[in-house]
Amino acid sequence: MDKEQMDALRVQVREQMDAHNLRMRQVSNASGVAYSTLSAWLNDTYSGDNQATAEKMTRWIEGMGARERTQAATPIVPGFIMTRTAKRFMAIMESAQYEVDMGLVAGNAGVGKTMAIQAYAGQNNNVWAITADPTMTSPSAVLDELMYVVGCHERGGRKIRILIRRLTGTQGLIVVDEAQHLTTRAIEQLRTIHDVAGIGLVLFGNLPLNEKIEGLGRTSEYAQLFSRIGLRRNVKSPIQGDMCPLLDAWDVKDEVVRNAAKAIGKREGGLRSMTKVIKNAVKMARASGRDQITEDDLERSFREHMTGEFPKVRGAV
Repeated sequence: MDKEQMDALRVQVREQMDAHNLRMRQVSNASGVAYSTLSAWLNDTYSGDNQATAEKMTRWIEGMGARERTQAATPIVPGFIMTRTAKRFMAIMESAQYEVDMGLVAGNAGVGKTMAIQAYAGQNNNVWAITADPTMTSPSAVLDELMYVVGCHERGGRKIRILIRRLTGTQGLIVVDEAQHLTTRAIEQLRTIHDVAGIGLVLFGNLPLNEKIEGLGRTSEYAQLFSRIGLRRNVKSPIQGDMCPLLDAWDVKDEVVRNAAKAIGKREGGLRSMTKVIKNAVKMARASGRDQITEDDLERSFREHMTGEFPKVRGAV
């Protein structure tokens, strides 16, 4: 690469940095070029291997172009939509928060639990949402996560007491997503915070979570925990009233396509799978210069993301 080409490459790099509001450190991390080397190279003062640096920056420019092409072709997924099921989820969270109650929401994947939690937390003050995972095998791990979300930086003393002092009087709400991963002792710790701090608590999880809690109710040791749950909701799969607003948001008008999409939404993964399949189908349609997806687009997308037979539906679903 001669000097003229090298200077042109430097201009391209600066243009990309300006266009995407990128700092030197971000470009350094993404390109694999050391910060000091990148700074000197951009200012044409680098005394090292300029050709090797130019090769890395050329690959970075090419990667940025690929990212832009992918982003341009990728449809924007509609944001939170207040479906009928989402309204029910949010009503439980609202009741738990302002009536200082404990709620349990159990449902299969793709019924909109996580989206409803995020929307409610974004719309209301003093709502602290955490997501449990299989690594949270001890009550202490759950308390650590909750302390981080709440913003407790106090050290010394028992974590549960620190949290209770921080949460008392807030009229707040703790929401746990994927709560089926919590141990019984961790749930009992959260129940104690709910009781003593006087704040709401809602556990969201898959259907086995409900069976787990129901089983606790039959033991004298955890009868107090079971009796605290005043709000319950079981949702096995998305309902018709959940799918139609989503299809409207995606501007899916063809009835055959809408019915096939609804049938997909009733399978494993629910609304999440339906959204993923539609998103890819829209990408396919746009690549062919069309605004509306066809049944063929939906079927090709379905075969990329799911198993089993594509639903051939002609009547209303």
